[in-house]
This record gives sequence, C-alpha cells and structure tokens, in this order.
Amino acid sequence: MKLPRVGEVPDFIDKCADYQRQVLFFLLCSFILWGSMYFFLSQKGDLYMVEVNGLEVGLLANEEELEEILCTLESEAAEYYGRPARVAEEVVAKKVFLPLREGEPEKVFAQLHNMLSYKVAAKMVIVNGKEVLPLNSEEDVDLLHEMVASAFIPKEENVLLKNVETAEKVTTRDGFYYPEEICDPETLASVLLRGTDRKETYLVSRGDSLWKIARDYSLSVDGLKEANPQLNGEKLQIGDEINLIVPEPMVNVFTVERLIVKEKIPFETRYCYDDSLWKLQSKIVEEGKPGVKEIEYQITRENGKEISREIVTQKVIAEPEPQLVAKGTSDIPSKGTGNFLWPVQGGGRITSNYGWRGSGFHAGVDIGAGKNTPVLAADSGVVVYEGWDGGYGNTIVIFHGYYYTRYGHNSQNKVSSGQAVSRGQVIASMGSTGRATGCHLHFEVRTGGIYGTTINPLSFFSP
Repeated sequence: MKLPRVGEVPDFIDKCADYQRQVLFFLLCSFILWGSMYFFLSQKGDLYMVEVNGLEVGLLANEEELEEILCTLESEAAEYYGRPARVAEEVVAKKVFLPLREGEPEKVFAQLHNMLSYKVAAKMVIVNGKEVLPLNSEEDVDLLHEMVASAFIPKEENVLLKNVETAEKVTTRDGFYYPEEICDPETLASVLLRGTDRKETYLVSRGDSLWKIARDYSLSVDGLKEANPQLNGEKLQIGDEINLIVPEPMVNVFTVERLIVKEKIPFETRYCYDDSLWKLQSKIVEEGKPGVKEIEYQITRENGKEISREIVTQKVIAEPEPQLVAKGTSDIPSKGTGNFLWPVQGGGRITSNYGWRGSGFHAGVDIGAGKNTPVLAADSGVVVYEGWDGGYGNTIVIFHGYYYTRYGHNSQNKVSSGQAVSRGQVIASMGSTGRATGCHLHFEVRTGGIYGTTINPLSFFSP
C-alpha cells in the first residue's frame, strides 16, 4: 500500500471539511424551505366553500363566520316579519383546500342576502292528523275555533244552545312556514266548513222538480243545470238520475239545542147532516178552535241540518174546542160527465203550464185570449163558489160530482153560487183581475174540495 506523502495530508483534510460544509448548508436550506412551505400551506390552504342548495356562493375562513352571517340575516328577517324566522334553503360550508385563495365574508353576506328566503314561526292547523293550513298565532287559532263553532249557533231567542263540538279532532303544531302560506282565520274557517265538492246521484221521484231538489240540498237551480247538461229545460221524469255536486266539509259541527215553542193542538171535528146541502157538500156550523201546548225540544244538528228531535217536556196551555160540520144529503141537481170541454171559446193559447215555475208551483194552466172572451163551464155541475178569491181575482168554482174546476181572473162572473150549470154554458168573461199578468183564464182541476189536490188540467184533453 502506498502511503501519502507528508506534504499531501493537509490538502485532503481541507477537501473533507469543504464537503461537510456544503452538505450542512444544503440540509439547512432544505429545512428552512420545507418549514416555510409547511407554514404557508398550513396558514393559507384550508377554507370553507359556502353552498346554497348545491350552488357555490363564496369562501369563508371558518364555519363560525357562516353561523354569524346566517344569524344576522335571520335577525333582520325576524325584525321584518315581526316573529322568529329561519332560512328556508339548505346552506352548508364545505371544507376545501385552496392555498392561493382567501375568505370573502363581504361577498358571501351580500350573495346570501339576495338569494335566501325565509320561513316564519306559525301554527299549523291539523284535522284528524292531516295538515291543512298554518295560522299566524295562538290568538288566530282561538278565533278559528270560535268561528267554526259559531257557524251554526242558532240566533233565535227561544233557542238555548247546550253543546257545540266537532266530529273531527282539530289540533295545532308549532313550525316554520313561508309567509305566503299563512292563512287568516276567516278564510281557514270557510275552508274547513266548505271542504271539497263531492258528487252524488239523486233518483227523481214523483213530485220532484229542480227547484225542490235545489232547495233540499242547499244548491242553486243554475248549479244543478250546469252539473246536468243532459237535462232538457226544467222538465224531469220519474227515474231520472240527477248529478248533485254537494260540499263535503273537512270539519263537521254538531250542536245540541233546547227549543221552546207553542204548538196548536188539533181540534176534533164532529158531523151533523143537512138536507139543504148536496151530497159531497159540507159547511162549517161551528168553528173549531185549536188548543195550545208548550213543548220543549232537544234538537241535534249536523252542520246546521237537524238530524234528531226529542221532546223533553210539554204542557197544555189551552184545550181545543171541537168543530161542527154539516154534511149534505140532497142529490146534486146537475152532475158532470167527467168528459171536460175546453173552457175558452175559440181556443185561445196556453201561456203558462201546470207545475213548478220560477215563482213557485202553478196549480193550473193559463189560457190567453182577448178581453171579455167567453169562459165556458168545462162540464155540468153546481157553482159552489163565486166571488173574489185573493190572487185569483173574480173566481168561479164548479163542483161536478167528483172534480172541482176553478176559473180565475174573470172580468165578470155570470153565474152565482148554488146555480146549476150545463157543459159549455157561458159562465164568465175573461179578464185580468187579481194577481195576473195580461188577460187570461186561470183554469184548475181539483179533487177533495175547492182547495183540494190539484190535477194537471191538460191530462183531460187529447193532444
């Protein structure tokens, strides 16, 4: 092995020292650089991206800043609406690594101020577990209960309200709702009491009319016609099916009332016989007088419609007095054939038919013709009434042995009560006396008395 010479040893040592210094300098610089980078990244890299319903809004340094912004905005909204408010949208802060970015609190605040909407504290009304609409406050809830309960409270002085309750369970729950969803008590009471429309089918029976059906179901005739486009005018046939669009309330109100009324006690009718009267004729000899009794009823109603009535107490205030009626025994001098003659000479024209019309039930037919046109007896018989008869004006009623015929609005009556007439005899002149529009004859056919059951006069004549 060759050993270095004595003069070469110092040079070797110097080279080793230079190398060590270079390594030490490199390590020191690397440490300083890495530490600087770590400090920079740890201070500037972690931020929070604010999102509204998934839409990016801006950056914040920490989550606490977002909480402060939302608290400020909700406080402003609460002051504006006058009640606690909450942000309606989903606002989140997601941690992101952006070393070259900084937080933007002013931008985030401005963006959220423009983008956010709010729900406010309110009372949700619930019927049998189903949410309906919210109200502003507990005071509005109390007012709603009062309005629903009082909707069917009787106003009559002789009625005492005993109890009011709803069949459904009505409760409330605190929550936050959009301001435009909040309802006023008056509107919500109407919603609960009116509910939704429900379709029913009604089968027409004898005596029915659109007017009667509408009245019974609290509907309008126009509404019935709209729901039944198949109808031809107002004429109904037995067996027709009528569509009824009736309300189905969300809340049904039951009331229990005590009603005190005075009612008449019917008097007894006693009979005697009179040969000065024709058979089937009668007259009152002594007027009867109804008695009076006071009755207390307990009435239960559902949504104002009576569903039961029970007598609680009753007492008689005045006893009835019997009525004495004389029945005729003499044979009728002129008895009809049952084959009616048209009662207007020359025919005339029908201006109003038998049956229901706008002003009510029309018990006969109106036949128009010129003034003083002769009015004829439809059949042989005896005049049982002649004179003024209220809305009928000058009137004649003829008894034909079974049927009664009435001739109203005459300008002049030409027969008298008790007179026998023959079929086709002139008995009056046509006019417009009483409650009449234009010159016409009001012609009726009845059974059982001059105000007995009516029959359509046209059923006695061939088309």
